[in-house]
Amino acid sequence: MPWARDISLGGNQNYTVEAERGWKAGDAFHFVASERGLVLGVVGLNRDDHRSAELHYWIRSDRTGRGYATEAANRVLRWGAEQLGLERFTLWAGVDNQPSRRVAEKLGFLDLGPSPDPKQGGLGDFRAEGYELPTGLLSDEVKPLHG
Repeated sequence: MPWARDISLGGNQNYTVEAERGWKAGDAFHFVASERGLVLGVVGLNRDDHRSAELHYWIRSDRTGRGYATEAANRVLRWGAEQLGLERFTLWAGVDNQPSRRVAEKLGFLDLGPSPDPKQGGLGDFRAEGYELPTGLLSDEVKPLHG
């Protein structure tokens, strides 16, 4: 994630200002995934256009593999379809990031193949696999995995 390039108080403050600006403009929506007051990660949508958005998610490394990203992303996808009227979602997952690719597949995203160009992330450029999910393929219900 691009915000991971400047992990500092100032960098986080700048990210917060930009996130608020994006929300007010209606083009970026970021949510905190938490459990009992502990921040587990971030999940959100960045509009591609007025009918589609790119999904992004990040879960702290000591909480991966427990279904948090899948559960939080599923909720945000439903919200995007219901509240924003989105008809399609996209996402990019690192070719070598099997956990992220597994989340995309569990959510029902269709694998479109590798991006011809590298994507930018917090740790630099990376090779990415593209995914797409029409809202008609969204799961009908959100199944909470945790209390």
